[in-house]
Amino acid sequence: MPSAQDRAAAVPRARTPPQGSSGTAAFAVLAGIALLGNGLKSIVSSSVLVSEARFAAALGITTEHVALLLELIIAGMVVALAACPLLLQRMSARALAIGACLVAAAAFATFALVDLSGQSPALREIAAFGCFAFGAGALALLAPTAQSLVALAPTPAMRTTLTSLWTGAAPAGFLVAPQMVRLLLPAFGIGWYFLGFSALPLVLLALLCALAFVLPATREPGTTVTVMPAHLLLAFVAAVVAFELWTTSGSVSGYAKPATLACLAVFAAAAIWLVSAFKAYVMPPALTGTAGRLLLALFVLEMPTTGFFDTAWLVQHQFTESFIADRSTLSAAAQIAGTLVAGVLVQRRPAAHSALLLGFAGIAVVGLAAIAAYPWVAHPLYFLLTPGIGGFGVAGLTVLVCLVVLRDAAMHPLLAALPSIAIMLGTEFGLELLQLVFAIAQAAGLSDDGGYSAIFFAQVVLALAAVGLLGMAIRRGQSSIRLQ
Repeated sequence: MPSAQDRAAAVPRARTPPQGSSGTAAFAVLAGIALLGNGLKSIVSSSVLVSEARFAAALGITTEHVALLLELIIAGMVVALAACPLLLQRMSARALAIGACLVAAAAFATFALVDLSGQSPALREIAAFGCFAFGAGALALLAPTAQSLVALAPTPAMRTTLTSLWTGAAPAGFLVAPQMVRLLLPAFGIGWYFLGFSALPLVLLALLCALAFVLPATREPGTTVTVMPAHLLLAFVAAVVAFELWTTSGSVSGYAKPATLACLAVFAAAAIWLVSAFKAYVMPPALTGTAGRLLLALFVLEMPTTGFFDTAWLVQHQFTESFIADRSTLSAAAQIAGTLVAGVLVQRRPAAHSALLLGFAGIAVVGLAAIAAYPWVAHPLYFLLTPGIGGFGVAGLTVLVCLVVLRDAAMHPLLAALPSIAIMLGTEFGLELLQLVFAIAQAAGLSDDGGYSAIFFAQVVLALAAVGLLGMAIRRGQSSIRLQ
């Protein structure tokens, strides 16, 4: 257990709001960190997602291998985020972000140089798998570290604006990447595309270095003081890695294979280890109080709101690629709008924070319920607009939860990094859980449409469970949710 002196050392020193041009410079630097920190991972993942055929043609591999590459990218991000709390207890958020920028830039530049040097398709494929796994993992670390640095903002109004920017950066990345792929990839090729992309982490690196000059007197969240036992965090990493290995198969027969069952046994053992270590450690109040309960609700709500399965349903029913792309664009725009609306509303009425939490959660449930009606609706406009409803609600709720977490971050250095971990892990766990629902439905003799209906129903159930958790968190911490 850390001493009282250690706990005091882990709390950032009081901030003096910068005045005049220095305050503007601090906001500009933090805004750039928020946007690039949470947006770069969306750009790289969606670049591969929207150009699978181009990757396959350029690297001389099958589209199935490109799909495996995308899975590896997601796995790299998830594992890196699982390790993030352990890393943040040994270095500051800024130091970790600087290291992640260097690794990401080196990884994507290496892949680009291998591709441009005209190596064999086999070598280019190896380079793609290795470099993208490390590069994506490094980019994933930038999301929680950027949010930790947003906690440095000296005023509540600035933190609210920066949190909205941080939350909106992820859907903004999904908006930007298809345009970059459409315009740049055909003109320059994959090698030059990712060589140019490797410069973006270096831009973020420059902003991180500038932070020391615009906020020189502020201590960063994340210190060398160890406030959680290493074995607890190692158990968490082991459980996440074992889960990723267990869920590599997407069918009931695959789940029953000896290798898959061995991964399940490792996952169960790691989970038991994690629970026992968690029970043996007295968690800081900041992690078990209102902020911790809100993060749990956010984690559960992320599980059904991936947008993957309703898109797959449209693909199965032969909707055009342009229709699906337009739908994704509208959904991302709605998410950005949700972040901005939530930020404005909470600044105007900070005392209504609890009501806003429930309101945006309710909008998310309505959006998922609308998607559950897909098998009985035949109007394209309905399919086009419905994902934006849920996206608007989830994005607004994310901003509101993050604001509570950032306010309490002074009580625990790792707290500011947890929302991005909850979002990414919730998304990944949701994808795998709903894939299992589909596999079970098919094993029970249901058609593909029946399997998707089972998924849509499960999504609504998970969303309602998240609202229940949110309601309990608000009821137990009503007074502590108010920001002012």
